[in-house]
Amino acid sequence: MTSWTDFKQLKTQVGIADVLSAYRLSEGLTRQTNHLCGPCPVHGGDNPTAFRARLDRNIWHCFTACGGGDVIDLVRRIEGCNHAQAARILMKIVPFHNEMSATNGFSQPRQVEPFTPFTFSIRLNPVHWFLQKEKKIHPETAIRHEAGTTTKSAFLKGAVAVRLHDLKGLPLGYCGRRLDPKSMDRMGKWVFPRHFPKSEILYNGHRAKQYRQQGIVVVECPWAAMRISQAGSGNVVSLLGSSASSRQIDWLVKAPKVLVMLDGDDAGRKGAALLYRSMAGHTKVMVHDLPEGMEPEDLPDEKLKSILKHHSFFLNP
Repeated sequence: MTSWTDFKQLKTQVGIADVLSAYRLSEGLTRQTNHLCGPCPVHGGDNPTAFRARLDRNIWHCFTACGGGDVIDLVRRIEGCNHAQAARILMKIVPFHNEMSATNGFSQPRQVEPFTPFTFSIRLNPVHWFLQKEKKIHPETAIRHEAGTTTKSAFLKGAVAVRLHDLKGLPLGYCGRRLDPKSMDRMGKWVFPRHFPKSEILYNGHRAKQYRQQGIVVVECPWAAMRISQAGSGNVVSLLGSSASSRQIDWLVKAPKVLVMLDGDDAGRKGAALLYRSMAGHTKVMVHDLPEGMEPEDLPDEKLKSILKHHSFFLNP
């Protein structure tokens, strides 16, 4: 039986950064001295200021949906478990310290519930006001990118779904863009499958790979990728956020040139600058700055075509 003394020791020996790393949830966070900041890695939102962790005090807080607390509360929120269960999980994730690792068998590799792909196809309705009126995505474009709504999935209820694949084209499941403003305020715009390895994929990468030697356009969200594809350029990928992992960058720099067109906000501009620095020594990198508050999908197809032609991107059928 785990005691409260064990809890106290766990909270002094295991850091929030260790837990996030073990669950592969730290990729989109930025470290600032003793702070971690960024979109909430627990509920999968995309608000760049939603999550904040104080590493010196080992506490965290999500300002939109998840609340906050100490390292045990973090595991409780991720796993949906009680305090005792969280303590036992922590002992499997990270050892107390070297001496205890040698004597108590805590030196095993970190054990985290793996992501399980959902490989079945869900029939989606590509006709929806959000796609056609809000994002100007034609039904045929939504069909090609497997986007739309469904009444067959509780996970995707009240959301516009997008099918996800790995870089080899193997299906992984679906994410969803919430539509209810109250739900978005509490939990963020996007919902992803549990433990989804967002940093290991590039949305539309399996389709764009055939055009990679012509260059790659990088955007933040699937809607922007769909709109640029609709404008005639299939060589576009989405980061599913404003930051890129080393694996994503490794894939991108195999292109002879990369056009970065992230959203026109602070997160997008910071992300674009970081992408430029990460890739500039390996391939030609261009950054197209959008006006304040604008996203690529806000632009008409003809404007998107003009931007692509300006940067010498060939339009693909």
